[in-house]
Amino acid sequence: MNRKELEEQLLAKTSEVIPIIRKNNDVRNLHKAMFISSRKNGLVIAMDYPEKQKLDAPAKYLLGIKKIREKYSEKYVENLILDCFAAILSDKNLLKDCINEMVNKLLTNESREYLVISELENVELIDDQEYGFIDSTIKILKNEDVPFDTVSIRLPGTDILNKPGIVTKVRAGEKEKAKEIALHCFLVSLNLIRLYVPSYRPTLKGGFRSNIQSLIVYNKTDKSGSVDMKRVGDIRVKMAKMSSELYNKMLESGISDLKKENAISKVVKECLYWYGMGLDETYQAARLINFVTVLESALKKKSEMTELRKTVSERGAVLLNDNFVDRKKAFGELKEIYDLRSKVVHTGALIDNKDMASLAGSYARAVLLTLIEKSKAYNGNFEEFINHIDDIKLGKVENG
Repeated sequence: MNRKELEEQLLAKTSEVIPIIRKNNDVRNLHKAMFISSRKNGLVIAMDYPEKQKLDAPAKYLLGIKKIREKYSEKYVENLILDCFAAILSDKNLLKDCINEMVNKLLTNESREYLVISELENVELIDDQEYGFIDSTIKILKNEDVPFDTVSIRLPGTDILNKPGIVTKVRAGEKEKAKEIALHCFLVSLNLIRLYVPSYRPTLKGGFRSNIQSLIVYNKTDKSGSVDMKRVGDIRVKMAKMSSELYNKMLESGISDLKKENAISKVVKECLYWYGMGLDETYQAARLINFVTVLESALKKKSEMTELRKTVSERGAVLLNDNFVDRKKAFGELKEIYDLRSKVVHTGALIDNKDMASLAGSYARAVLLTLIEKSKAYNGNFEEFINHIDDIKLGKVENG
C-alpha cells in the first residue's frame, strides 16, 4: 500500500466534504437533515443523499483496502473520519494533520490479541470438559479462563464463573473489530451444533445482548396494555445437553477438519451462517431463501452462474442417494424448492408454505453434513468434491 497515494486520496475526498459540513453546521438544520453526528467539536450534518455520499466517501475508500478492513471495524474507521471532520470545523488548517494522524493509526503493523467471552443460554454441559467447535471453545468457565477481576472491571454480564460459556481468541487492530470477528466465530460454532441437533437453540448472553427482552402489547379495543417480559433463555425442553458422547460423534463425523484453512471449510462456515438464519426465521419465505442459499453455496462452483436450478438439483439428488428412484424423487423435490424460491425472489411473494421451507432445510442440512464428512477424503478441495459428484452423475464412478 502506497502511503503517499493513500494520503492524497483521503485529502481529496475530505476536502470535498469541508464546504458541506461548514454550510450545514447549524442546529436550525437538524429537523430536515438526513444524517447527524454529534462530535466533541461540533455537529457533522448531511442534508440530502448526495451530501451523505460525499460524507461517506473517505470511510468507504479506507474500508475498500483489505489490510485496513481486516484489522479495523467499519464503526472504528467511520469514527476516525467523523472526528477529523469535527476538528476541521473548528480549524480547517488541521486537515493535513488529521489525515496524517489517521493514516498513522491505520497503517501501524501492531495488532492486539483479544480474548472474547460470553455466557451461553440454553446449554447444559453434562461433562466438565472443553468442547471445541472450529474457532470457539464451549466450557464451564473457571477463574483461570477469565484473566480479569469480574467485580472491579464492572462489565455487563461478568458474573460468568461456573456457568456454561463460549470463548475465542482473535487478533485485531481494535476492540470493535475483535468483537465483530468473535461474534462471527460464535455464530458459526453454535450453528454447527444446531446442524447436528436442529432442535437445540444455544444463544449468547452476557455482554452481547440484554438478558431481558420486553414487548409492549396494547389492546386498542378495550384500551388495555401489558408488557411481556421474556428471558433470552428458552424453555427447558429445548436446552442443548452437550455430552462427551454427542461431542465424540460430531468429532467422528469430521468437524475437526473445519479448523483447517481450505476451500471446503470456507464453504461450510459460510453455509453455517445461512443455515442458522434459516432456523431462526419466522417467515417461511425467508427460511426458504436462506436454506436454498446453503444448497447453492454447497453444490456449485464459484464460477457457475447459470442453470443453477438444474445443476444444484441434480448434484443434490446424486450426492444424497444411491439409486435411480430416490434420486429422481429428490431431483423433483429440489427443483420444486428452487421454483418456489424463484417465485419469492422475483415477485416478492411472501409464501406461507411451511412444509416446503422445512423440506428445503432438511436438504440443506443433509448436504452440509455430507460435505463435512467428506472434507478429509478430498483434502479440503471443494472443486474436487463437486467434480466427483459430476463424475457419479455421468456414470464415470460409483457413489461412495
